[in-house]
Amino acid sequence: MKHLILAIICLTSFSMVSQTEKKETHNNKIQGNFVHTVFFWLNNPNNLTERKAFEDGVTLLLDQSKFITSSHIGIPADTATRPVVDDSYTYCVVITFESKKAHDSYQVDPLHTKFVDENKSLWKKVLVYDSVSQ
Repeated sequence: MKHLILAIICLTSFSMVSQTEKKETHNNKIQGNFVHTVFFWLNNPNNLTERKAFEDGVTLLLDQSKFITSSHIGIPADTATRPVVDDSYTYCVVITFESKKAHDSYQVDPLHTKFVDENKSLWKKVLVYDSVSQ
């Protein structure tokens, strides 16, 4: 009987730990309250020199801006073609900020304006999607 009780206690403890771990995994949140997502369509997406210039410029901006909480730069993922997927862009840049105020400061930051001025000739289209946590 002692062994049965011990086994039940062990299984219950393991189950609670397992559920706690799952809950923590699902609670991973993006750092920052404000998410700034920017899609770029380069004029010449197959031009490796222009791609490198864009990547170098955006990497410098992301690494040096004091307003950014976290960031990501990527290219379209090789996922299944579906009507809801738009993979026509060249680069996606996701930046998070602690607040709208930090975002607004970033927009006028000389690092950001320099990036735009030095690289705007590389792209033909830019779309921005901003969101804030509720």
